[in-house]
Amino acid sequence: MNPTAREAIENASNKRISQNTRSKVNENEERSMYQESFDRASADLEILCSAYPEEIRVVQSKHIIQEASSSEPLMDAHNVEIPSWFPLIFTLNLPAPDSIDISSISHTPQQFGGHVTMEFPEGYPAKELQIVSYRTLPVIKKEIIEQVVTNIRTTAKEALELYGGEECGLVCCSIALECWNECLEKFAVDNATAVLQAAPKEEIDMYDDIEWITAETTLTDRKSVFQAHVCAVDSDEKVRRAVNKLIQGSSKIQRASHNMFAYRFVERMEDGREILKHDNDDDGEDKAGSRLAQLLEMRKEDGVLVVVSRWFGGVHLGPKRFAHITNVARELLVECHENGSL
Repeated sequence: MNPTAREAIENASNKRISQNTRSKVNENEERSMYQESFDRASADLEILCSAYPEEIRVVQSKHIIQEASSSEPLMDAHNVEIPSWFPLIFTLNLPAPDSIDISSISHTPQQFGGHVTMEFPEGYPAKELQIVSYRTLPVIKKEIIEQVVTNIRTTAKEALELYGGEECGLVCCSIALECWNECLEKFAVDNATAVLQAAPKEEIDMYDDIEWITAETTLTDRKSVFQAHVCAVDSDEKVRRAVNKLIQGSSKIQRASHNMFAYRFVERMEDGREILKHDNDDDGEDKAGSRLAQLLEMRKEDGVLVVVSRWFGGVHLGPKRFAHITNVARELLVECHENGSL
């Protein structure tokens, strides 16, 4: 081998060694940076659990990277272990208003009117606190929880701009609870509450004309689970009762991160006119309800209410989640029409 060729090979080898060394140095620096981020986030989460022992619940994720540690694992007030690495996800439970008898409309043991699930992202506090999901009981106005979520996002942004975002979780939860209580006082709950308060329980439980069809199979992607439900409807009042029956009748569906829905039916008036009625609800999964509404319109469905439940698995799916939502709904609709159940 001539000296020039040998020199070229040695230079190439040295270059690869140098690149590998730099890569390892960069990985260590990045790991160190995220370790500092995790230490801050876990400290803030521990503060939250101490400040709001009944309202804060840590959400365990199956995607946690378990780290060796000589210290005892941190626990929240419910004896749930705080994850030893990202993602750090927690739920803020919001109290139910005194005017609502939770026992008559909910099968869950916790006496809460709603919840907001949030996440400390990698890079916190330099990165803003994120909203994962939110929802309320069916009888509480959607505008109330939406106002709470807006305040959380505004507070998280201000916290980052004004003081670097530290202890942002504590500030956001404090603002959320304050906003929630103020909104419950300011706005009356929807008509369903009046019905629930005025009607005897025997009347509330009368759902004989409502038959839900739930898909036997579910779709799972990165631990998020999607399941569709379909019901025949012909009035706004029946839509409301059907949604209440579905959610009240299953603790599993109540625990879903989102129960988004859309409906479409033709109402026949006394004078013979026909009016197409349709609407949708995201239940915290932004734009999901409108995707279901588009599906019903595209298929020209009539007299149908479709609900898709999603149990969040700890990993954000991005736009892919909309494909899953519409696909499970479409498959159930096709199956129902083929077997004549709709």
